[in-house]
Amino acid sequence: MKKTAIFLLLILSFAVSSYSQSRDELMNKGIDYVYKVQFDSAQAIFQNLVNQNPKDPTGYFMLSMNEWWKIYLNKNDESHDEAYRKAVDKTIEVCDEKLDANENDEWALFLKGGVIGYRGFLNALRDNWLNAVDDGKAGLHLLQRCNEINPNNKDAILGMGIYNYAVEYVTDKFPFLKAVLFLFPKGNKELGLSQLKDCMENSKFAKIEANVALCYINLAYEKNYYEAERHALRFFNLYPDNPVAEKFLGRSYAGLAKWNESLTTWKSILNKIDSNKAGYDKTALKRESFYYLGLSNLRVNNPDEALNYYRQSADLSRQIEKDKETPELVFSILGIGMAYDMKGDRNEAIKYYDQVLNMKEIENSRQLAQSFKNNPYK
Repeated sequence: MKKTAIFLLLILSFAVSSYSQSRDELMNKGIDYVYKVQFDSAQAIFQNLVNQNPKDPTGYFMLSMNEWWKIYLNKNDESHDEAYRKAVDKTIEVCDEKLDANENDEWALFLKGGVIGYRGFLNALRDNWLNAVDDGKAGLHLLQRCNEINPNNKDAILGMGIYNYAVEYVTDKFPFLKAVLFLFPKGNKELGLSQLKDCMENSKFAKIEANVALCYINLAYEKNYYEAERHALRFFNLYPDNPVAEKFLGRSYAGLAKWNESLTTWKSILNKIDSNKAGYDKTALKRESFYYLGLSNLRVNNPDEALNYYRQSADLSRQIEKDKETPELVFSILGIGMAYDMKGDRNEAIKYYDQVLNMKEIENSRQLAQSFKNNPYK
């Protein structure tokens, strides 16, 4: 009898392990397709997870992440928002069924916290700030509960790391938001960065998401272009046809003044856009390519090419945002003036500097325009 019981336990443990391994392998295979921008292939795998076990929230969560990356590739395109929100709602519904049966179900807590956190990102993108704050608070609470149950879940610390970094950065940069975030746990930038690095190195499923977060943080906030380049190369070497990886690498090269590498990278991006490579959109990413090709050509003393690309960046900016004076437009106009200065056409240069002086101040745009108006750019 004891031998039979032990044998049954061994079979049961093997079955659970086999199922888990199968699920984990399918998840990672599908995730790989997402980063390769092969969304239909990813969708098929994640739908298979749902079909295998409709009461397991895993497949629903992964379907929502598949939709999220379609949005992330072109944040101005809202055509995927509805499908994404439906996938989020279904994930939450199935997670809640699990949590009704067991409020300490670690996996359901993790998936629910994660999906609500990502919905918060979308709400922030769409300027739904109150909803974004609510989602951030709810998602964090769920991930903290998950972490209390299992501190070794390295995937759960992705959201906690982003939160810890973002809250301290936001309250330092925008003190007026302290009142809004008063009831939230305090952030800690260094802890947040440490958690993201831990997630990138040791998680099962969130390695690339942590890598993306670290790369973006170092590009946009820390201005640590050496770190940004390191993370971008790691991402790009794994997924050379992922537009986020490639543009992060291009931005890193520009930040490090590696102008030849920047030219090569942004030309590659532009070629992929023109050849209709999946994920390489013809609006925002194309404008960004034109801008950085203008900047890079200017820095390698090629003013004619710089003029060509800066003009295309400005034209596309006007098409995308109509009457808005965006950073891309303002700094493209400034770049046109600098290129004319480099060509020795002072009158044309001043004309464009005056345009910048009459546009909205973005960072130090007017200061630079006035400086170059007084003393020619060389």
